[in-house]
Amino acid sequence: MAITPKEGLIQAIERSPDELVRALLELLKVLQWQSAAAVSPKPQESVLKAASSRLHRKQGVLVIETEPLNGLDTNAILSEVREEQIQYQTRQADS
Repeated sequence: MAITPKEGLIQAIERSPDELVRALLELLKVLQWQSAAAVSPKPQESVLKAASSRLHRKQGVLVIETEPLNGLDTNAILSEVREEQIQYQTRQADS
C-alpha cells in the first residue's frame, strides 16, 4: 500500500533533527499564513513577524535562516529523500 504525502512527511519529520523540524514548522506556518491571507483580508501578524525576518528568496529559491544544524548530514538526507521518491514513483507506476 502506498503512503500518502502527509504520512511520508510525518515519517521524515520523525527521523529529522529538531533544528530541521523547527525550520520546517516555521516554513509551514508562513505557507499557511499565505494561504489564509489569500482567502482572508486580515493577515496573521504574529506568524508573519516571526518568520518574515528569516525568510527570503535567493536566486529564485525560498530560504529560511535557522540556527546552525550541527551534525546534519545533508548528503544522507538527500539520498534518503531520493530513495523514498523512487520507491513512491515505482509504487505509482505499478498501480
